[in-house]
Amino acid sequence: MLFRFKRENTKLRVAYVISRFFEPFLWLAIVGLATIFSGYFDDYNRLSWGIILLVFLGVLPLLTLWLGLKKGKVKDIDFSKREERTSFIMVIIFYWFLGALLTWALAGPRLVSTILISAIIVGVAVLIINLYWKVSVHTLGITVSALFINQLFGWQYLWLFIFIPLVAWSRWAQKNTRQRSC
Repeated sequence: MLFRFKRENTKLRVAYVISRFFEPFLWLAIVGLATIFSGYFDDYNRLSWGIILLVFLGVLPLLTLWLGLKKGKVKDIDFSKREERTSFIMVIIFYWFLGALLTWALAGPRLVSTILISAIIVGVAVLIINLYWKVSVHTLGITVSALFINQLFGWQYLWLFIFIPLVAWSRWAQKNTRQRSC
């Protein structure tokens, strides 16, 4: 029985490390950085648009999460309570809308608008699903990132798809995706 406990504890530790490495906003920021090195940015200032993508895809959402944790509005980084996610998701969608609006107002790269509008669409879908189930945003994040990076760079990074079942397992092992509301 003691051996089983240690094994379970190790499994949870590994799952936790995988979850932290595949934080959704970290991977959104990586996608943002990857896009500034694509040919879509040849006629634009890569640094400026890279900063804009990082701010709207990663910095503002993570800052909001940090403030939510600090003020006690969010119990933990994994949103263990499904209900805590709703307002957070709505704020993130608002940030992405502001980023898309800024990109349009500054006649920015079409790819930046595409990324932000796609994020809004996925965010709204997650918001609706969240009303009934607690889906794995970690798994969704790596899936969308792998799809987008491969689409952007001609499907040269198919190996990224290996991480999807690994992330799904890590979230399942930590029991982070099992809440349901009827």
